[in-house]
Amino acid sequence: MKSNYIIGTAGHIDHGKTTLIKALTGKETDKLKEEKERGISINLGFTYMDLKSGDRAGIIDVPGHENFIKNMMAGVVGIDIILLVVAADDGVMPQTIEHAQILHYMGVDNAIIVITKKNLVDEDDLELVKEDIKISFEDTLLEDAPIIAVDSVSGENIDKLKDLIEEKIYASEKKEDDKSMRMNIDRSFTLKGIGSIITGTLTEGEIYKDREYMVYPKEAIVKVRSIENHDKPIDIAHKGQRIALNLTNISSNEIQRGDIIAEKNSLIKVKNVQTLLNLSKFEDVELRHWSRVRFFHGTKEILARAVPLDRKEIKSRDTALCEFRLEEEIYVKRGDKFVIRSYSPLMTIGGGEIIDTNEENHTINSTSYVSYLKNKENYSEIDEILDYLQEFRNFDQIFSHMGIEDKNLREYLEKIEENNEIDKIGDMYISRRSLNSWADDLENFLKTYHENHPLEEGIPREELRQKVKINLDSKNFEIMLKNKVITKKIMLQKGLVKNKSFAISLDQDQKKIDEIMKKIKDNEPKILKEADIIDKKEDRDILSYLCKKDLSKIYDFYLRKEYLDKLIEMAKTFMEKNGKMQVSEFRDLSELSRKQAVAVLEYMDKKNISKRIDDYRVLI
Repeated sequence: MKSNYIIGTAGHIDHGKTTLIKALTGKETDKLKEEKERGISINLGFTYMDLKSGDRAGIIDVPGHENFIKNMMAGVVGIDIILLVVAADDGVMPQTIEHAQILHYMGVDNAIIVITKKNLVDEDDLELVKEDIKISFEDTLLEDAPIIAVDSVSGENIDKLKDLIEEKIYASEKKEDDKSMRMNIDRSFTLKGIGSIITGTLTEGEIYKDREYMVYPKEAIVKVRSIENHDKPIDIAHKGQRIALNLTNISSNEIQRGDIIAEKNSLIKVKNVQTLLNLSKFEDVELRHWSRVRFFHGTKEILARAVPLDRKEIKSRDTALCEFRLEEEIYVKRGDKFVIRSYSPLMTIGGGEIIDTNEENHTINSTSYVSYLKNKENYSEIDEILDYLQEFRNFDQIFSHMGIEDKNLREYLEKIEENNEIDKIGDMYISRRSLNSWADDLENFLKTYHENHPLEEGIPREELRQKVKINLDSKNFEIMLKNKVITKKIMLQKGLVKNKSFAISLDQDQKKIDEIMKKIKDNEPKILKEADIIDKKEDRDILSYLCKKDLSKIYDFYLRKEYLDKLIEMAKTFMEKNGKMQVSEFRDLSELSRKQAVAVLEYMDKKNISKRIDDYRVLI
């Protein structure tokens, strides 16, 4: 499969970007009537360039005028190599600097600086422009970029530029990407007879014809009816390709620039993001708590408040941790790049990377969380998964958090499960460290329970699940209790959970047990209620314990199992002899009160020993 590359242009207004592209490709990117009339690019222009190798590289001509900076940022997303254009007769201008900053913050490090209109200056002035460029872009990702001067009208050095573009493309490795599919939408319109069309650069993963995806923020499920790349239909689009998609199940007026099409449930909806922010060296700027900024992510602009986390003020050239409280929700992935501009006057002042999506509000006083963020800066994918699995999560939750391809995520999970770093509990995952912590917590909870209920074999499983407030359903909780990490300390037996080391001890309670049993036996044939048997609530545990061994409880009455068997045998013998039996007859026979006699007979009915017919009982 041939690689897919996107070449972008950037630079100050009227520095010759569109003319340069025409010289490279023979095609114009200014297609709007207004663009033709005004001589500037208002929207993004798209074309392509065929390389000598036979590969085709898409070209995006982004607008240079300051008023169209948002469109410029939309064009930068997904670019592999940038042509930063500087006119020889003007040199480095304010928008040149701003575009260079945006490229730097968006991580575009493969660049060529093209000096256009070289025919308008002499060699000495040309050298001065080159020196100006080197000084301006020192300490940025563009500082080592090659510089070439061309004349787009006469074609001077255009072939050399083509060779340099191809050399740079193939010298830089196409970065492998395991992210799930995502495309930031920069255009949406309707074609008569075809339907809704969206365009953008596929920045991550692959997209397939006839598959379903999700459009954010609407969270609408759409189907891709067709895909086009440079006016040619394709079945699969790959990262780096400039594409148009024909969608079903949605109208174009429901989609706008800044929306995203991606795998279903693969993005995180947030209003707070924690970032590693780098402030511009080109502007004298300072961010304090609650500074208002314009936050650019993908192709979307959102107003936000800055909250420095590791210092009181973030100053020019600083790299710092900063939380942004967004004024509306956005959909992101961990590791996403962003740019910020000042609220007023408008100028690019910084950018960086999203390192967490914690919805809680943090400040400089959140010291433990700030420490956690500093460690998180260098997390690998596996580190991030293990961190996220401090709590029980299912696959869909992990997929949404990680934003990587389904198959790659499964490979990561299998690998760390084989290394005994995570455990699968039913359809949930958790880190081994957290599972060990749960084992300790359950052991401590049960220790307290056993101290308070020394004559109980254990706590019912479902009662335990609810009391410890674990985010597992009943089925998965039972599976967890059978996990080897848990069973080192805890035992599940007949629906009851107890510590392995626990055993009922009767030494201190034997005297009370003997007293209770004697009282119950001495009162026969009368049978007793709880209030007749014990004086203190603490003795209920003893009564409960005896019900599992020597006593039976029928409604509110307690009687020895041996005596209950005797009463049942008495009733059976009477019914075998007489065919049937009334309550009054059993009352007289057993010497019980009528209420007690009814209780015993209804117990026999429930046990399918007898059944009631009118006012009589007969044997089954």
